[in-house]
Amino acid sequence: MLRFEGLIPDQTVAVLIDAGSGVVVDDLLDRSAGEYLTAVCLTHAHLDHYESLGRAIRDGAPILATPSTASILEDVLAAGKEYYDITETDTVLERLEACSSWTRLVEGLHVHPVPAGHAPGACGFLFAVRDDDVYRTVLATGDFTRRGAAGYPGLPTDLPVDVLVLTGATNSSFETEATEIVESITERVLAGAPVLACTSALTGVQVAYWLGHYFDQIDEHVPIRLAGHVANVYDQLGYEVPSVKSVPVFDDPTQFVANGALAIAGPEVPVGGSSARLFEQLRTDANAFVLQVTGGGTEPVTAGQCTTTASVFSNHPTREVVDEVVAAYDPVHVVVVHQHNEAADCFKDHYDSYVWATDDADEYCLFDRTGWQGPPWVSERTVRKVEANTDTTGHLLDGISESTLPVPTVGRTPSVDLSEEGLHLDGLDERFQQTEPVVDTSTSSPPGDTTSQDDSSETADERSPGLADIERRLDAIETRLRADEFEARVVDAQDGVTLLRLDDEIDGVSHGDRVTLSLELVDR
Repeated sequence: MLRFEGLIPDQTVAVLIDAGSGVVVDDLLDRSAGEYLTAVCLTHAHLDHYESLGRAIRDGAPILATPSTASILEDVLAAGKEYYDITETDTVLERLEACSSWTRLVEGLHVHPVPAGHAPGACGFLFAVRDDDVYRTVLATGDFTRRGAAGYPGLPTDLPVDVLVLTGATNSSFETEATEIVESITERVLAGAPVLACTSALTGVQVAYWLGHYFDQIDEHVPIRLAGHVANVYDQLGYEVPSVKSVPVFDDPTQFVANGALAIAGPEVPVGGSSARLFEQLRTDANAFVLQVTGGGTEPVTAGQCTTTASVFSNHPTREVVDEVVAAYDPVHVVVVHQHNEAADCFKDHYDSYVWATDDADEYCLFDRTGWQGPPWVSERTVRKVEANTDTTGHLLDGISESTLPVPTVGRTPSVDLSEEGLHLDGLDERFQQTEPVVDTSTSSPPGDTTSQDDSSETADERSPGLADIERRLDAIETRLRADEFEARVVDAQDGVTLLRLDDEIDGVSHGDRVTLSLELVDR
């Protein structure tokens, strides 16, 4: 809760940033001191940020969100009601206002959403509050990354920030985890297996964005079908990703389940909803692959003859990136949220700013008529260090507008950069990128040159890469002449078992028969 005094006589303006589990606004507002709820700023549509939204509405306050988040919130709330205690959804939607530029909350207080990465449509909020002839700024980051998220840009670092309300959640392994998700799905689906990815809605959209564009880049035409809630959110956000088809409502689960195709549905563990219906179609298929992409803390399903596995999807920056963001803003105050106990303590005294990393629910003053106020526990030495290293003059502006204080908007970019989103493309391309064999003719003799060379002691590879390639091709031709040819996909069934899935049936071959294989690997 951010409080701003002195803007309205005898009243304190209060703004709530998000409303996760168990938020009780009446406990946060001091009615005897003239506090009222001016607005709720919703950074993104993840459960731990909207679960108490319906119970948080007071005083006719609007709920501000980016146009993208506003467009999906009705569907998100409806899906959430099936599994969580989501209330007052009609009131929430009535109060919802899409915010994409500087918005006046009260005279002297404006707010603007800023890109935040993390998830499609996510944002932070930059507040500008008038102090006589200058403006003081407060940035509440929400969950953020410097990386983009399904085409939405990451958090910018060129904003004027006096107070940084920083979400301190970090993850040092997200890029590795994200790449492994893409790798495991790509491996199985190109091997011809039917694949189901069970995800939350926004994560499902992000995974579909990655895989649709990656398959397009490596020229693989893999059907990607989104079901139910994931499909709704994809459509409402206006995506058009190659090979991706959304089917919000379906009667026949078999339309999603096919060899060499990917289905994405929620919830993230297939115990209900669309993912459960599709999982039932694959449960007894030993060739099928089911990946449960969870946010952590959820027990994945393991029963069934199909291969089931789970990955954690936690899109947060590394600690090093958090430090870089703070250094770029160089704020007077850093208020660490979303971290507790030891995870919060590690931020204390770490920056040339006043650092607030408390576990209490007390009210603290950051600025008053005498200037910036440090935490009551800091030493005079810390005060001198902060004052010497930060700009405390404020921002001299005639008013607040896009021209006086320009801020990037939260909109999806038309360009696609999967590396910028955290995927390790070099490793993926090494496994899956199609490459044409290159014949090196640099040592070949020119036409008409009949000079003999003694190469009897050299292997084909030593003589010339070109000759080696020719011999391999001749061997392949000989193999094909001596036997019928049938194409098959290699399937890793895990536990030391490798299967070959034939693309076509073979007449005269039955279960248990022994065959001899002549292998020719096709480069991908």
